[in-house]
Amino acid sequence: MLTFKTQFPLDTTKTAEDLLECARAWISGSPHSELANVLKSTKLQDGTSLSTENESIQSAFHKELARETAGVRYEKREDGEIRWITDVVGSKSKDGFTVSVQLSVDSELPVERLDQGKRPYVLKSLMERVGGGADGNLLVSDKPIRLEDSELSIAADVICARASCAMPVVYVSADDADRPFIDPDQTAKWLSGMAHVVVEPSRSFSFKLMREVYGENAYGGAVGIYWPDGIGKWLFLPTGNYSDPKEMQIAVSRKVRSSLLSQRTRRECTWSYLQELIARRRLQELKESGSNNIEEYVQHFDAEITAKDEEIQRLEAELSRARYARQLPNSVSGGSEASLSLASKEKDFYQGERLDIVVEALKAAADAAELHGRRRDILNDIVEQNNNSGERDQILDRLKQVLRQYDSMTSSVRAELEALGFSILEDGKHYKLVFHNDPRYPFILAKTGSDWRGGLNAFSDLKRRIF
Repeated sequence: MLTFKTQFPLDTTKTAEDLLECARAWISGSPHSELANVLKSTKLQDGTSLSTENESIQSAFHKELARETAGVRYEKREDGEIRWITDVVGSKSKDGFTVSVQLSVDSELPVERLDQGKRPYVLKSLMERVGGGADGNLLVSDKPIRLEDSELSIAADVICARASCAMPVVYVSADDADRPFIDPDQTAKWLSGMAHVVVEPSRSFSFKLMREVYGENAYGGAVGIYWPDGIGKWLFLPTGNYSDPKEMQIAVSRKVRSSLLSQRTRRECTWSYLQELIARRRLQELKESGSNNIEEYVQHFDAEITAKDEEIQRLEAELSRARYARQLPNSVSGGSEASLSLASKEKDFYQGERLDIVVEALKAAADAAELHGRRRDILNDIVEQNNNSGERDQILDRLKQVLRQYDSMTSSVRAELEALGFSILEDGKHYKLVFHNDPRYPFILAKTGSDWRGGLNAFSDLKRRIF
């Protein structure tokens, strides 16, 4: 069972041999490895194979004209039954240097549940000894990318999937005190080799960014995960279950890890493909030598077939996992809670809008349900587990203050309305307000207020129509 998977660019000034040396240092420096001592004086190269009763390590290296590939497979047994397998395979060409790290676990005997395992320590070694490479417009690192006020375009490219990244981006927004809600440095350490961590400089930065990305940015202390394909985002709001920064950090890390399991690994960065390349090379060397040793030919043919079979099994496992994940949305949540998944084609006008509306409707339904009945308990449970984000109330409070004394469209009133997400169009004797550029909900506002109640009446009408 695959429990961890990631792939990311490495420093192109380093070589595949550097990758093997990094893997050697990883095991030789482990206080928990039986192979540590022997690896301190053994260089990993093509064909190296070492083992003890509970551990084994194999290394392989293949070089051709335009590409060099190296990898290590490390196996460790626990209690003689549970087997952990870590594959580290890197491939370098003129297009870049990419490494994949995969961790899987299986058991010879039936067990009720297999542990997911910790994030492989080799990722830390890769960052320290080899270093991250360029991933589109961002650099792979174990440190957060802290944006400056002038770097609005970088944030916009990340959120709109224009940064050409292969890795997801964890975007950490600033709260009203211009501080991140979670610890970006610690989060970047946890997610090194898995995702970029980008930190915005201030709350005012997020207001400017909002206009550039049509409101798709996380803001006000929220954390968003943005996928490189641009299909959706995952948002964590600093309320409810995530009102504790550490709990949010854990949830973000779990979400990134579980999502990466469905990512397709580049074939040239898999152990099976590396074994296939080596088997082909040895067959070719055998042919060129003029050897008539049938057993050697059979041995190398069997090695190539075994590598292909392993690749088939890997692809079948990925397909099964994808199907299973679709059937059970909570199976990849990384937590023990039971989740519900609701389909929706609408986008949020503000953070948590759809969830807030659903929770508010469920609360009303729970209040109307029979006391001590099953329906009431289920609805109340969902309401309690999904706290209101508070964004709606904050927007309404600001909007009410703006319209309370409204008598004309001054520059300050216009700026406030635009900051809240309204576009303002002139329509004869009136203004037409459009929220987040959605023409389905136009609102007509008089150019001059009729009396002191006019602004509050407009606020009430706007609230009913849009909020």
